[in-house]
Amino acid sequence: MDAQSAVQQLLLDQGAYSPLELLLATGLVSQGDYLAWRRGEIGSLDEALGDRLSARGLLEAARAFALKLGLAAERVGYEGWEANAGLDLLASFDRALNALLRIHYRRIPVEGEAQLDLFLDSGATAALNDLQAALLRRNPHDARGALLRLGKIRPDQAAAPLAQTLIEALRTALPADHEQALERLERLKAAWAPAASRLLAGRAQDFLRPLWQGVASGLDPSRFEAADSERHVSWIHRQCLDWESVKASILAVPDHCNVPVLVERLAEAEWWLRDRIAAVAHWFALCRSAPERFKAMLDAPRVPDAALLGAWRAAKASDIEPEVTIAWFPAWMLLAEPGLARVLDFAGGKQPPDRAFDLLKALLATEAGSIDRRAELAAVHRGLLEKFLELRG
Repeated sequence: MDAQSAVQQLLLDQGAYSPLELLLATGLVSQGDYLAWRRGEIGSLDEALGDRLSARGLLEAARAFALKLGLAAERVGYEGWEANAGLDLLASFDRALNALLRIHYRRIPVEGEAQLDLFLDSGATAALNDLQAALLRRNPHDARGALLRLGKIRPDQAAAPLAQTLIEALRTALPADHEQALERLERLKAAWAPAASRLLAGRAQDFLRPLWQGVASGLDPSRFEAADSERHVSWIHRQCLDWESVKASILAVPDHCNVPVLVERLAEAEWWLRDRIAAVAHWFALCRSAPERFKAMLDAPRVPDAALLGAWRAAKASDIEPEVTIAWFPAWMLLAEPGLARVLDFAGGKQPPDRAFDLLKALLATEAGSIDRRAELAAVHRGLLEKFLELRG
Protein backbone atom coordinates (compact mmCIF):
# COMPACT_ATOMS: atom_id res chain seq x y z
CA MET A 1 0.00 0.00 0.00
CA ASP A 2 1.33 3.42 -1.03
CA ALA A 3 1.15 5.58 2.12
CA GLN A 4 1.25 8.84 0.16
CA SER A 5 -1.66 7.88 -2.09
CA ALA A 6 -3.63 6.68 0.93
CA VAL A 7 -3.10 9.94 2.85
CA GLN A 8 -4.03 12.01 -0.19
CA GLN A 9 -7.22 10.02 -0.65
CA LEU A 10 -8.21 10.48 3.01
CA LEU A 11 -7.52 14.21 2.77
CA LEU A 12 -9.67 14.37 -0.35
CA ASP A 13 -12.53 12.47 1.29
CA GLN A 14 -12.41 13.83 4.84
CA GLY A 15 -10.24 16.95 4.84
CA ALA A 16 -8.01 15.40 7.49
CA TYR A 17 -5.67 12.46 7.97
CA SER A 18 -6.28 10.12 10.90
CA PRO A 19 -3.92 7.14 11.40
CA LEU A 20 -6.82 5.06 12.68
CA GLU A 21 -8.84 5.89 9.56
CA LEU A 22 -5.88 4.71 7.49
CA LEU A 23 -5.79 1.36 9.32
CA LEU A 24 -9.52 0.99 8.74
CA ALA A 25 -9.28 2.01 5.09
CA THR A 26 -6.51 -0.47 4.37
CA GLY A 27 -8.24 -3.30 6.21
CA LEU A 28 -5.43 -3.64 8.74
CA VAL A 29 -8.17 -3.11 11.34
CA SER A 30 -11.62 -4.46 10.52
CA GLN A 31 -14.84 -2.59 11.21
CA GLY A 32 -15.89 -5.34 13.61
CA ASP A 33 -12.66 -5.19 15.61
CA TYR A 34 -12.82 -1.39 15.70
CA LEU A 35 -16.32 -1.47 17.20
CA ALA A 36 -15.29 -4.22 19.64
CA TRP A 37 -12.41 -2.02 20.84
CA ARG A 38 -14.63 1.03 21.34
CA ARG A 39 -17.12 -1.11 23.27
CA GLY A 40 -14.41 -2.62 25.48
CA GLU A 41 -14.74 -6.13 24.09
CA ILE A 42 -11.02 -6.19 23.24
CA GLY A 43 -8.35 -4.40 25.26
CA SER A 44 -6.42 -2.75 22.44
CA LEU A 45 -6.07 -2.69 18.68
CA ASP A 46 -3.10 -5.04 19.02
CA GLU A 47 -5.63 -7.87 19.09
CA ALA A 48 -6.98 -6.71 15.73
CA LEU A 49 -3.63 -6.13 13.99
CA GLY A 50 -2.05 -9.22 12.52
CA ASP A 51 1.25 -7.49 11.77
CA ARG A 52 2.01 -4.54 14.07
CA LEU A 53 5.40 -3.98 12.43
CA SER A 54 3.84 -3.46 8.99
CA ALA A 55 1.16 -1.21 10.47
CA ARG A 56 3.76 0.91 12.23
CA GLY A 57 5.83 1.19 9.05
CA LEU A 58 2.80 2.34 7.07
CA LEU A 59 1.86 4.92 9.69
CA GLU A 60 5.43 6.23 9.95
CA ALA A 61 5.54 6.76 6.19
CA ALA A 62 2.12 8.44 6.32
CA ARG A 63 3.22 10.72 9.18
CA ALA A 64 6.32 11.81 7.25
CA PHE A 65 4.19 12.63 4.22
CA ALA A 66 1.61 14.52 6.33
CA LEU A 67 4.37 16.66 7.83
CA LYS A 68 5.85 17.24 4.38
CA LEU A 69 2.45 18.55 3.26
CA GLY A 70 2.51 21.04 6.14
CA LEU A 71 -0.58 19.63 7.85
CA ALA A 72 -1.35 20.72 11.39
CA ALA A 73 -0.78 17.96 13.97
CA GLU A 74 -3.01 17.58 17.00
CA ARG A 75 -2.99 15.03 19.80
CA VAL A 76 -6.23 13.10 20.33
CA GLY A 77 -7.54 10.48 22.69
CA TYR A 78 -10.04 7.69 22.26
CA GLU A 79 -12.92 7.06 24.63
CA GLY A 80 -15.12 4.00 24.90
CA TRP A 81 -18.69 3.71 23.69
CA GLU A 82 -21.86 2.22 25.14
CA ALA A 83 -21.09 0.18 28.28
CA ASN A 84 -17.46 1.28 27.94
CA ALA A 85 -18.38 4.99 27.74
CA GLY A 86 -16.09 7.44 29.48
CA LEU A 87 -13.05 5.18 29.65
CA ASP A 88 -9.84 6.29 27.99
CA LEU A 89 -8.85 3.57 25.53
CA LEU A 90 -5.37 2.26 24.88
CA ALA A 91 -4.74 2.00 21.15
CA SER A 92 -1.65 -0.22 21.39
CA PHE A 93 0.77 -1.61 23.97
CA ASP A 94 3.50 -0.85 21.41
CA ARG A 95 4.53 2.62 22.60
CA ALA A 96 5.65 3.80 19.16
CA LEU A 97 2.48 2.57 17.47
CA ASN A 98 0.31 4.02 20.24
CA ALA A 99 2.00 7.41 19.81
CA LEU A 100 1.44 7.31 16.04
CA LEU A 101 -2.26 6.55 16.49
CA ARG A 102 -2.79 9.49 18.86
CA ILE A 103 -1.74 12.22 16.43
CA HIS A 104 -4.18 13.47 13.79
CA TYR A 105 -3.36 15.82 10.93
CA ARG A 106 -5.58 18.37 9.24
CA ARG A 107 -5.29 21.12 6.68
CA ILE A 108 -4.59 24.58 8.07
CA PRO A 109 -7.65 26.65 7.04
CA VAL A 110 -6.91 29.36 4.53
CA GLU A 111 -8.18 32.89 4.99
CA GLY A 112 -11.83 33.16 4.14
CA GLU A 113 -12.79 29.56 4.96
CA ALA A 114 -15.75 29.19 7.32
CA GLN A 115 -14.61 28.17 10.79
CA LEU A 116 -16.26 27.66 14.13
CA ASP A 117 -15.65 30.63 16.39
CA LEU A 118 -12.68 30.12 18.68
CA PHE A 119 -13.14 31.19 22.29
CA LEU A 120 -10.51 33.20 24.08
CA ASP A 121 -12.36 32.84 27.39
CA SER A 122 -10.96 29.80 29.24
CA GLY A 123 -14.34 28.88 30.74
CA ALA A 124 -16.05 28.78 27.36
CA THR A 125 -13.15 26.84 25.87
CA ALA A 126 -13.36 24.22 28.64
CA ALA A 127 -17.13 23.90 28.20
CA LEU A 128 -16.73 23.52 24.43
CA ASN A 129 -14.10 20.82 24.96
CA ASP A 130 -16.48 19.00 27.34
CA LEU A 131 -19.24 19.24 24.76
CA GLN A 132 -17.07 17.81 22.00
CA ALA A 133 -15.82 15.01 24.25
CA ALA A 134 -19.38 14.03 25.25
CA LEU A 135 -20.45 13.89 21.62
CA LEU A 136 -17.44 11.79 20.65
CA ARG A 137 -18.22 9.27 23.38
CA ARG A 138 -21.80 9.26 22.06
CA ASN A 139 -23.42 10.41 25.30
CA PRO A 140 -26.34 12.77 24.51
CA HIS A 141 -27.10 13.37 28.21
CA ASP A 142 -23.59 14.63 29.00
CA ALA A 143 -23.52 16.59 25.72
CA ARG A 144 -26.76 18.34 26.69
CA GLY A 145 -25.32 19.24 30.09
CA ALA A 146 -22.12 20.62 28.56
CA LEU A 147 -24.17 22.62 26.06
CA LEU A 148 -26.22 24.18 28.86
CA ARG A 149 -23.02 25.16 30.71
CA LEU A 150 -21.61 26.64 27.55
CA GLY A 151 -24.81 28.61 26.98
CA LYS A 152 -24.55 30.24 30.42
CA ILE A 153 -21.01 31.41 29.65
CA ARG A 154 -21.54 32.45 26.04
CA PRO A 155 -25.25 32.62 25.10
CA ASP A 156 -24.40 33.82 21.59
CA GLN A 157 -21.84 31.15 20.74
CA ALA A 158 -22.02 29.34 17.38
CA ALA A 159 -21.75 25.79 18.73
CA ALA A 160 -25.32 25.56 20.09
CA PRO A 161 -27.30 24.77 16.91
CA LEU A 162 -24.57 22.39 15.72
CA ALA A 163 -24.52 20.54 19.03
CA GLN A 164 -28.32 20.32 19.15
CA THR A 165 -28.27 18.75 15.69
CA LEU A 166 -25.72 16.13 16.78
CA ILE A 167 -27.56 15.37 20.02
CA GLU A 168 -30.68 14.77 17.93
CA ALA A 169 -28.67 12.42 15.72
CA LEU A 170 -27.56 10.36 18.71
CA ARG A 171 -31.15 10.08 19.94
CA THR A 172 -32.62 9.05 16.59
CA ALA A 173 -33.66 5.38 16.45
CA LEU A 174 -32.20 2.98 13.92
CA PRO A 175 -34.24 2.56 10.71
CA ALA A 176 -36.64 -0.36 10.61
CA ASP A 177 -36.69 -0.74 6.82
CA HIS A 178 -35.33 0.54 3.52
CA GLU A 179 -37.58 3.61 3.34
CA GLN A 180 -36.76 4.72 6.88
CA ALA A 181 -33.08 4.24 6.11
CA LEU A 182 -33.37 6.56 3.11
CA GLU A 183 -35.06 9.20 5.26
CA ARG A 184 -32.28 8.90 7.83
CA LEU A 185 -29.69 9.14 5.05
CA GLU A 186 -31.10 12.48 3.87
CA ARG A 187 -30.94 13.87 7.42
CA LEU A 188 -27.39 12.62 7.80
CA LYS A 189 -26.23 14.22 4.55
CA ALA A 190 -28.13 17.49 4.94
CA ALA A 191 -27.70 18.18 8.65
CA TRP A 192 -25.74 15.71 10.75
CA ALA A 193 -22.58 15.40 8.64
CA PRO A 194 -22.18 19.19 8.04
CA ALA A 195 -22.72 19.89 11.76
CA ALA A 196 -20.15 17.26 12.77
CA SER A 197 -17.66 18.63 10.27
CA ARG A 198 -17.93 22.14 11.76
CA LEU A 199 -18.14 21.26 15.44
CA LEU A 200 -15.78 18.27 15.58
CA ALA A 201 -13.43 19.11 12.67
CA GLY A 202 -10.90 16.29 12.21
CA ARG A 203 -12.80 14.02 14.62
CA ALA A 204 -16.05 14.22 12.67
CA GLN A 205 -15.69 10.82 11.07
CA ASP A 206 -15.22 9.23 14.50
CA PHE A 207 -18.67 10.56 15.40
CA LEU A 208 -20.31 9.85 12.05
CA ARG A 209 -19.19 6.27 11.42
CA PRO A 210 -21.88 4.63 13.59
CA LEU A 211 -24.50 6.89 12.03
CA TRP A 212 -23.49 5.79 8.53
CA GLN A 213 -23.53 2.18 9.69
CA GLY A 214 -27.00 2.67 11.11
CA VAL A 215 -28.23 3.81 7.70
CA ALA A 216 -26.50 0.90 6.00
CA SER A 217 -28.18 -1.59 8.34
CA GLY A 218 -31.60 -0.67 6.93
CA LEU A 219 -30.84 -0.50 3.21
CA ASP A 220 -31.41 -3.29 0.71
CA PRO A 221 -28.13 -3.67 -1.24
CA SER A 222 -29.87 -5.02 -4.33
CA ARG A 223 -31.87 -1.79 -4.79
CA PHE A 224 -30.01 0.74 -6.92
CA GLU A 225 -31.41 4.04 -8.23
CA ALA A 226 -29.55 5.32 -11.26
CA ALA A 227 -30.96 8.81 -10.68
CA ASP A 228 -29.25 9.06 -7.26
CA SER A 229 -26.38 6.63 -6.79
CA GLU A 230 -25.66 7.93 -3.29
CA ARG A 231 -28.83 6.21 -2.10
CA HIS A 232 -27.17 2.84 -2.71
CA VAL A 233 -25.65 1.21 0.36
CA SER A 234 -22.21 0.98 -1.31
CA TRP A 235 -21.92 4.78 -1.02
CA ILE A 236 -22.72 4.61 2.71
CA HIS A 237 -20.20 1.81 3.29
CA ARG A 238 -17.64 3.97 1.49
CA GLN A 239 -18.14 6.74 4.04
CA CYS A 240 -17.15 4.20 6.71
CA LEU A 241 -14.15 2.97 4.67
CA ASP A 242 -15.68 -0.50 4.94
CA TRP A 243 -14.34 -1.77 1.64
CA GLU A 244 -15.39 -5.39 2.07
CA SER A 245 -18.99 -4.22 2.47
CA VAL A 246 -18.62 -1.80 -0.47
CA LYS A 247 -17.57 -4.70 -2.66
CA ALA A 248 -20.23 -7.11 -1.40
CA SER A 249 -23.05 -4.58 -1.79
CA ILE A 250 -22.03 -3.76 -5.37
CA LEU A 251 -21.87 -7.42 -6.33
CA ALA A 252 -25.45 -7.73 -5.01
CA VAL A 253 -26.70 -5.33 -7.72
CA PRO A 254 -27.82 -7.15 -10.88
CA ASP A 255 -25.80 -6.10 -13.93
CA HIS A 256 -23.52 -3.91 -11.77
CA CYS A 257 -20.69 -4.25 -14.30
CA ASN A 258 -22.69 -2.07 -16.70
CA VAL A 259 -23.18 0.75 -14.17
CA PRO A 260 -20.10 3.05 -14.33
CA VAL A 261 -20.52 4.58 -10.86
CA LEU A 262 -20.61 1.11 -9.30
CA VAL A 263 -17.61 -0.04 -11.32
CA GLU A 264 -15.77 3.07 -10.08
CA ARG A 265 -16.58 2.22 -6.44
CA LEU A 266 -15.72 -1.43 -6.96
CA ALA A 267 -12.31 -0.50 -8.37
CA GLU A 268 -11.61 1.74 -5.40
CA ALA A 269 -12.66 -1.00 -2.99
CA GLU A 270 -10.40 -3.55 -4.70
CA TRP A 271 -7.48 -1.13 -4.49
CA TRP A 272 -7.93 -0.55 -0.75
CA LEU A 273 -8.36 -4.30 -0.27
CA ARG A 274 -4.92 -4.66 -1.86
CA ASP A 275 -6.10 -6.43 -5.00
CA ARG A 276 -4.54 -3.93 -7.39
CA ILE A 277 -4.91 -6.14 -10.46
CA ALA A 278 -8.68 -6.34 -10.00
CA ALA A 279 -8.78 -2.57 -9.44
CA VAL A 280 -6.81 -1.84 -12.61
CA ALA A 281 -9.05 -4.19 -14.60
CA HIS A 282 -12.14 -2.27 -13.42
CA TRP A 283 -10.51 1.10 -14.19
CA PHE A 284 -9.66 -0.14 -17.68
CA ALA A 285 -13.28 -1.24 -18.08
CA LEU A 286 -14.27 2.39 -17.38
CA CYS A 287 -11.91 3.53 -20.14
CA ARG A 288 -14.12 1.56 -22.51
CA SER A 289 -17.61 2.08 -21.04
CA ALA A 290 -17.34 5.59 -19.57
CA PRO A 291 -14.18 7.22 -20.96
CA GLU A 292 -15.06 10.80 -20.04
CA ARG A 293 -15.89 9.76 -16.48
CA PHE A 294 -12.58 7.98 -16.03
CA LYS A 295 -10.64 10.84 -17.64
CA ALA A 296 -12.21 13.22 -15.11
CA MET A 297 -11.19 10.83 -12.31
CA LEU A 298 -7.57 10.82 -13.51
CA ASP A 299 -7.45 14.56 -14.01
CA ALA A 300 -9.01 15.43 -10.61
CA PRO A 301 -7.25 13.16 -9.46
CA ARG A 302 -9.65 10.71 -7.82
CA VAL A 303 -7.71 7.55 -8.60
CA PRO A 304 -5.54 6.42 -5.65
CA ASP A 305 -3.08 4.44 -7.78
CA ALA A 306 0.08 6.55 -8.20
CA ALA A 307 1.37 4.43 -11.11
CA LEU A 308 -1.79 5.02 -13.16
CA LEU A 309 -1.70 8.75 -12.47
CA GLY A 310 1.96 8.93 -13.49
CA ALA A 311 1.31 6.98 -16.69
CA TRP A 312 -1.61 9.27 -17.58
CA ARG A 313 0.53 12.37 -17.09
CA ALA A 314 3.20 10.82 -19.32
CA ALA A 315 0.60 9.93 -21.95
CA LYS A 316 -0.71 13.51 -22.08
CA ALA A 317 2.84 14.86 -22.35
CA SER A 318 3.86 12.46 -25.13
CA ASP A 319 4.01 13.52 -28.76
CA ILE A 320 3.25 10.17 -30.39
CA GLU A 321 0.66 9.86 -33.13
CA PRO A 322 -2.20 9.21 -32.97
CA GLU A 323 -2.74 11.02 -29.66
CA VAL A 324 -3.14 8.78 -26.60
CA THR A 325 -6.69 9.55 -25.56
CA ILE A 326 -8.37 7.81 -22.63
CA ALA A 327 -9.56 5.03 -24.94
CA TRP A 328 -5.94 4.14 -25.74
CA PHE A 329 -4.76 4.50 -22.14
CA PRO A 330 -4.99 0.78 -21.17
CA ALA A 331 -2.65 -0.09 -24.04
CA TRP A 332 -0.30 2.74 -23.06
CA MET A 333 -0.34 1.51 -19.47
CA LEU A 334 0.97 -1.89 -20.58
CA LEU A 335 4.04 -0.11 -21.96
CA ALA A 336 4.42 1.91 -18.76
CA GLU A 337 4.11 -1.22 -16.63
CA PRO A 338 4.84 -4.32 -18.76
CA GLY A 339 4.23 -6.71 -15.88
CA LEU A 340 0.50 -6.04 -16.21
CA ALA A 341 0.54 -7.88 -19.56
CA ARG A 342 0.97 -11.19 -17.73
CA VAL A 343 -1.83 -10.73 -15.21
CA LEU A 344 -4.63 -8.84 -16.98
CA ASP A 345 -7.16 -10.52 -19.25
CA PHE A 346 -7.44 -9.76 -22.95
CA ALA A 347 -9.91 -6.98 -23.76
CA GLY A 348 -11.43 -9.11 -26.50
CA GLY A 349 -13.13 -6.18 -28.23
CA LYS A 350 -13.14 -5.29 -31.92
CA GLN A 351 -12.51 -1.55 -31.51
CA PRO A 352 -8.95 -0.36 -32.38
CA PRO A 353 -8.01 0.58 -28.74
CA ASP A 354 -9.06 -2.89 -27.54
CA ARG A 355 -7.18 -4.54 -30.36
CA ALA A 356 -4.05 -2.50 -29.56
CA PHE A 357 -4.31 -3.60 -25.92
CA ASP A 358 -4.58 -7.27 -26.88
CA LEU A 359 -1.70 -7.06 -29.37
CA LEU A 360 0.59 -5.39 -26.82
CA LYS A 361 -0.41 -7.87 -24.13
CA ALA A 362 0.53 -10.74 -26.45
CA LEU A 363 3.77 -9.06 -27.57
CA LEU A 364 4.87 -8.32 -24.00
CA ALA A 365 3.92 -11.74 -22.68
CA THR A 366 5.48 -13.83 -25.45
CA GLU A 367 7.50 -13.45 -28.63
CA ALA A 368 5.39 -16.06 -30.48
CA GLY A 369 3.99 -14.61 -33.69
CA SER A 370 5.61 -11.26 -32.95
CA ILE A 371 6.17 -10.27 -36.61
CA ASP A 372 2.51 -10.50 -37.53
CA ARG A 373 1.43 -8.84 -34.31
CA ARG A 374 3.84 -5.95 -34.80
CA ALA A 375 2.54 -5.44 -38.31
CA GLU A 376 -1.06 -5.37 -37.11
CA LEU A 377 -0.18 -2.99 -34.26
CA ALA A 378 1.48 -0.66 -36.76
CA ALA A 379 -1.78 -0.54 -38.69
CA VAL A 380 -3.84 0.07 -35.55
CA HIS A 381 -1.58 2.61 -33.80
CA ARG A 382 1.94 3.18 -35.13
CA GLY A 383 2.92 5.33 -32.14
CA LEU A 384 2.30 2.48 -29.70
CA LEU A 385 4.39 0.15 -31.84
CA GLU A 386 7.25 2.65 -31.80
CA LYS A 387 7.04 2.91 -28.00
CA PHE A 388 7.05 -0.89 -27.78
CA LEU A 389 10.17 -1.10 -29.96
CA GLU A 390 11.88 1.54 -27.77
CA LEU A 391 11.01 -0.54 -24.73
CA ARG A 392 12.50 -3.63 -26.27
CA GLY A 393 15.63 -1.73 -27.30
